[in-house]
Amino acid sequence: MSDGQGASEGKTLFDREDLALTIDLILEGDQHAPLLLGQLFVTFRQAIDSGLDGINQTREALADSIELIYPHSPAHQAAQDLYRLSIEGQLKVEDEPLELINAAIERTMSRLRKPSTREERNKRRLR
Repeated sequence: MSDGQGASEGKTLFDREDLALTIDLILEGDQHAPLLLGQLFVTFRQAIDSGLDGINQTREALADSIELIYPHSPAHQAAQDLYRLSIEGQLKVEDEPLELINAAIERTMSRLRKPSTREERNKRRLR
């Protein structure tokens, strides 16, 4: 392991609160947004270049970023609207948020578990 890699081990490269602030400022879209976005990308690149620990922290920071961006999305607004209708008792049982979400997750997981036709042919050939 090189000295550069050892120095970054254990060092937190991404603080969630700082990441949240940066994302909020970027999403405001003012004149500083491009600079902040560029700096964020440079930080990601430097973390990746620092080795395995930096790569793992970048993966976590990217996952955090997705969570931090979600409240700014139209999907979040729609989810809030659906939730309001639910607590007001305005929805059919099958349209309740948990029913819709769980059904979508189950459909997706079922689709992801099914091997493709190509994979099935390859398995048959190996038998």
